[in-house]
Amino acid sequence: MGLVGIYLTHTRGVSVANSVPLMRNLFFFSTLPVLIFTPVAGVYIDRWSRRNTLIVTDFLRAGLVLLIPLFGIYSGNIKYVYVVIFLIFSATCFFTPAKSAFIPNLVKKEELLAANSLSNITRMIAMIGGVAAGGFIVARLGTTLSFILDSISFVISGWAIGFVQIKGNPIARNDSTDLFKKVGEDFIQGISFIRKNREILLLAINLFILMAASGLAYVLVTVLITKGLGLGTEGLGTAAVSLGAGMILGSLVYGQFGASLKKNSVIVGGMLAAGICALTLGGSKSISYLLVGVFLIGFIAAIIMIAANTLCQEITPDNFRGRVFASLEIIINSSFLLFVWMAGVLGTHYPLSLIFYGIGVALLIYAGGITLIRGVKRVA
Repeated sequence: MGLVGIYLTHTRGVSVANSVPLMRNLFFFSTLPVLIFTPVAGVYIDRWSRRNTLIVTDFLRAGLVLLIPLFGIYSGNIKYVYVVIFLIFSATCFFTPAKSAFIPNLVKKEELLAANSLSNITRMIAMIGGVAAGGFIVARLGTTLSFILDSISFVISGWAIGFVQIKGNPIARNDSTDLFKKVGEDFIQGISFIRKNREILLLAINLFILMAASGLAYVLVTVLITKGLGLGTEGLGTAAVSLGAGMILGSLVYGQFGASLKKNSVIVGGMLAAGICALTLGGSKSISYLLVGVFLIGFIAAIIMIAANTLCQEITPDNFRGRVFASLEIIINSSFLLFVWMAGVLGTHYPLSLIFYGIGVALLIYAGGITLIRGVKRVA
């Protein structure tokens, strides 16, 4: 919400179309580190203490977040903010796969679905409270306070993780092998595992398509709410609450009833539903109509995320998990990064509603085709 506040400050008096590139850049520099640092992260995650990795990256991000208001507000140069965002999400490149690889060290295999559902629910509860408060704080009390509170939240997270007791973890290794050679070897091993495992390969393809749609939608929805509808950070906060509420409900429903469902089928079905929701967003002319679409997207996204994480955790051996998750991060975030950039190009030339319609149609064609092919194979 603080970054959106900076975006609105720097685009006062600028048209909706011409403001899209700035929002595009904020998303772009938060995703670019994934392609650069995630392969290195995969090497260390399978060799270092995962808990220590989570703690260090939290404290590092706590310090970096405090630099954003110094550069974005007081210096007036948005380019410095891009640098800080790049550094924050470079640290996140270590945190995200370490977290996904860490959860199976805490619970039994048959408890993974419940654990991932619980993790997603608590994250969404925090997000709902954070964005609701953030939208109000930025609009009424200023952007600087939002970044101070954000920094504190990272400190609390790192402190809490320090109390977690684990049941198992790969033994730390100090390889004498050249780091860059090892990065290449581990990345190739992760990609090779994905390529050879049919279920994981289909998962990677599906996530690539979904992240392409997300890259376009994230930028355009933010611009539509804050500038297109003129609702600012408070309107965006309301939409984020609706998104989070949908994700909590989706996590609860899937955690309770999803164990018997085939996970790749759940993901493809979710893509069909996401295509319909994108069409709903394309027709949004008011905040109430848009909130319905955002809520449904949150519901669907939660189910897809839990199914994808659980499927990958179940299939991947523990000593490979960090590398496989890191490889998946590169695959899906390269898609997100490419289409975030495309959002900046398309948003300056075409109406936002037309782009949403295009996203919806593309998802329906892809997921419908996958469903049809599967149906034909079953009949044969």
